[in-house]
Amino acid sequence: MASVDELYAAILKYVSEGPSAMKQNEAALQEMLKGQGMLLKLQQIALRRDIDPIVRSVVAGEKNQRITKNRQQAIVQAKNNTQLQWKSRAKTSEEDLVQLRQNVFLFIDEPDEVVARNNQMMLAKAARVDFPNRWPDLLDTIMGHIQVNVQARLASPLPDEGVLLRSRRSLGLLNAVLKEFVSMRSPIGTQICTKASAKVYPFLAPLVEQLTALLNTSLTPATINQPSTVYDVEITRLSWKCWSKMMLWAWGRTKKLSPEEEQAFRDFFSASSSTVQQMWNYRMGAVQVAGSSPDGITAQCLELLTKLVRGLGKSFRKMQTVSASRFVVLPGSTDLVMWYWSKVAETAQAGEDLITGKPLTRIKRHVHLSLLITESSLVPYPVPLVIQGMAIFKDSLSQWSPRKKEDAMDADQHVETLSQSMVTDAVSLLITRYIPLKPSDLERWEVDPEEFLNAEDKENDQWEFDIRPCAERVLMALALQYPDYVTPLLQQLFQGIISSPPTDLNGILQREAIYCALGRCASRMKGTINLDQWLPILESEARNPNPEYRLLKRRIAWLLGKWHHDDSRPLAVNVKVWEVLLAVLTDRSAGSDSAVRLAAVIALRDCVENNDFDIESFHPFLEQFLGNLYPVISESETVESKRRVFKTMNSIVGAAGPRIVPLLQPIAAPLPALWTEADQEYLLKQEILIFVKDLVEASREHSAVLHPLVVMLIQQGLAPGARAQLDVDSLGLWEAAIRNCPSLQPVPGQLGLLDLLPPLVETLRSDMDAQANSNHLLESYYLIDCPLILQLCSQQLLTAYSTAHQQALPTSIKDLTESLELLIQLSGSALAWADAIHSTGLFASLLKYALASKGSVSVLCDHFYLFSRMVMQDPDVFVQLVASAAPALEQPPEETFNNLMDVWWRNIQFDSMAESRHRKMTAMSMANLATTAQPQVMDRLATEISNIWLDVLGEIKEAEADDPDNPPLHTYWNDGSEPPHYWMRGTENTLEEDRRRELWIKDPVQTIKLTKYIAEKLKITEAKLGKAAFDQAFTEKVDATVLKQLQEALAS
Repeated sequence: MASVDELYAAILKYVSEGPSAMKQNEAALQEMLKGQGMLLKLQQIALRRDIDPIVRSVVAGEKNQRITKNRQQAIVQAKNNTQLQWKSRAKTSEEDLVQLRQNVFLFIDEPDEVVARNNQMMLAKAARVDFPNRWPDLLDTIMGHIQVNVQARLASPLPDEGVLLRSRRSLGLLNAVLKEFVSMRSPIGTQICTKASAKVYPFLAPLVEQLTALLNTSLTPATINQPSTVYDVEITRLSWKCWSKMMLWAWGRTKKLSPEEEQAFRDFFSASSSTVQQMWNYRMGAVQVAGSSPDGITAQCLELLTKLVRGLGKSFRKMQTVSASRFVVLPGSTDLVMWYWSKVAETAQAGEDLITGKPLTRIKRHVHLSLLITESSLVPYPVPLVIQGMAIFKDSLSQWSPRKKEDAMDADQHVETLSQSMVTDAVSLLITRYIPLKPSDLERWEVDPEEFLNAEDKENDQWEFDIRPCAERVLMALALQYPDYVTPLLQQLFQGIISSPPTDLNGILQREAIYCALGRCASRMKGTINLDQWLPILESEARNPNPEYRLLKRRIAWLLGKWHHDDSRPLAVNVKVWEVLLAVLTDRSAGSDSAVRLAAVIALRDCVENNDFDIESFHPFLEQFLGNLYPVISESETVESKRRVFKTMNSIVGAAGPRIVPLLQPIAAPLPALWTEADQEYLLKQEILIFVKDLVEASREHSAVLHPLVVMLIQQGLAPGARAQLDVDSLGLWEAAIRNCPSLQPVPGQLGLLDLLPPLVETLRSDMDAQANSNHLLESYYLIDCPLILQLCSQQLLTAYSTAHQQALPTSIKDLTESLELLIQLSGSALAWADAIHSTGLFASLLKYALASKGSVSVLCDHFYLFSRMVMQDPDVFVQLVASAAPALEQPPEETFNNLMDVWWRNIQFDSMAESRHRKMTAMSMANLATTAQPQVMDRLATEISNIWLDVLGEIKEAEADDPDNPPLHTYWNDGSEPPHYWMRGTENTLEEDRRRELWIKDPVQTIKLTKYIAEKLKITEAKLGKAAFDQAFTEKVDATVLKQLQEALAS
């Protein structure tokens, strides 16, 4: 067990030596930390603030830095190991725990931010384990430290910096512990939070009130550059964080409030509402005093004030998220929401530089407050606060809708609603001030149009972080809740601009904003604005070569996409829409750029995916659109943009279906070069694979022209360097190609799907993880031309099956036997497979598995279904295979056959054949096996086999059909003739669907009446044995009742 000094030396070595030794030193350190008592020793190292003897040899200029790094590393390691070692008595003794709990509070005056923060997290993890049972006085101790230091601060107008630091550290401890408690979602966590809340609420409410009152008096323009003010703001902010955590936890847990709880929430909401407004005003005054280049302490003060205001806003938003209906009925909530909106309106009048701020120069920070000073903290209207105000207003609208008011009046309740003037003013403010593109947006567009478009298209992720998308969401909420006010206003704005084209940039920007508003509210405006009448104007704007019109062109494309993609009110696409989008897509003038063309690409996809999409109206444009999408791929610089184009092409191909066939070759021609250019951009290569797959599925029997491309892509997609990233899509393409392949006959000089067969067989043999995919692909090959497959590679193929069968898991064995059954069924003759199945050892492996009778009964039955197929095809070959496999099992042939018949007969196997089809197939195979006159079969003919026949005949009802237009056999047990889902293997809408259905329908089990089959095979058996021998083996032995029943059944 390492000593403190040895552990300290290991940490020193870890942090001081170069990167080359870091991994080795880290491993040595982690091995040392597995010993007993390491947690306490790490904590003791972190507590050292002097120069330890071990590092006295370090040069003087690096001493303090090296010590700090060691202390930081020690506390980080302690924090990381707390969760496991704290509750393990083998690692941490009770005596160590007592010392650890005491030492946590020695960091109360810790000057280093990293050490203090990790100590807080360490305590939080320990509290999760120990509170309240093993550390009942934890919260009392923390609150005691807070009380002593905060009261010392309140008592002194010129506080000691140590008091301020200890106040901040102790509140940080409480905040970390409460944060850990409220994150526990288990019933135990609820109990812990309940106890914690009962302890801290009576303490926190008056504490927050005192600190807020102190801040109201101490925070003035003259004091914002004083360190004590920074500390005052920080400890007030921390106290609010602690109080908010407990109140929000209770708010989310409690739906029906007691009078005491209701009053507590009202007190919290009232205090936070007034505080957020006061702090906003203080902050505004401080920003004005600080100017554009504040000193470090002032910048920290502004940063903390911004965090305080934002933290209070987060509390309101969380309350709304949990229950907006409870939030809006809190006293003063309406006033608070309208105050937030007033700040949004006030912000609209400010310049952009007063909202986003300017780049900061390097700011020196106060020693004990290592804060990241953000640009937005130093401007009057920080973007996060403006967005917060918009979001709080937006989330309240659903509770203020006129419909909700009508429902409330019926229930004799009161609900607030917004006046028409308030709604129209808000909409006008959003459209004229917030939704138009700003100079910074235009600059971003100019610098990188493609990146600008990609960022804009991530609107669903950005609205909580960017003002313009957030303003659009507020507009949508207003349109949803107040349609009677918003719809006429938008129509009025539309009519006001549509009659005359814009002549300057401001006019273009305002029209672009109105188009944006119409697109956002498309579901409301479709019944108000006639798109057919509007389209000529949009087309004129889309063809305008003015460079500034690119702003409108992007928005026009976006608008048409939104107008048609909205699912609430589907709208058929006018032919003129295709003309407008084609004009935007093909525009290479100065009035366009990559952002405009990408917008057209996205809009095209939205229109094609419309529920009322009409391929007939789109078909004349099909070739033009596909031909002009490839240039957009070539000019795009980012993979994201290229993928967008491919997704649109996928949608077009899927919608076009067979109409894509005449265009297959020109569409496929650029793909090899694009694939090569993609190099290691695997996301782009995935899109190419998916696109080719869609081409194959759309063209179906005409897809053979794509096979050389398909084979090349699959070969490279499954190559060792790319397989991990592309295997799924490569296999998907392979599956689509083989399922839609009309023939496997090779074309001279061209790659074909047969070229993929050897690696597929090898994959079956060597890759157990891919066996399921390999089996399914091989089945598709068999269904096309099984005799050809066996002719080409029967030996290699069945060798692979043999190896796979011996190594595979039970689920894979089931796939293997099902695949082999299909191969036997489609082979045409036993001569095609008999020799190979014996020489490769596959039959011996199958037989051994069946005779062992171990594992899943379902898998065992699959072996007998396979044997049944072999027997039905050629019983003599099957008998010879059993005899030939007997030496491998170290048994005489007669014993092997006898054991096989025993296993086949056992009730557990036969009773597990749930499907009537399988039971009938087994009965038919027994009848055909009898024609071999094998003694082991004849000995059972009068008993077990006859009983099988009677059981199956009693279960199924069949009738031969007289109508040649209908199937030859009506199988009542099959209720029609549609194959089951598992048989079709998801092949719908492919050529393989027809192949599988045809095989199912023509299966002898489906076409031959069982009684007729048994009678014919018995006649063959009788002829082979002679009547006397047959009677002796069967007629004279069989039970008279059984014989009578069998004769009646066979005669029916």
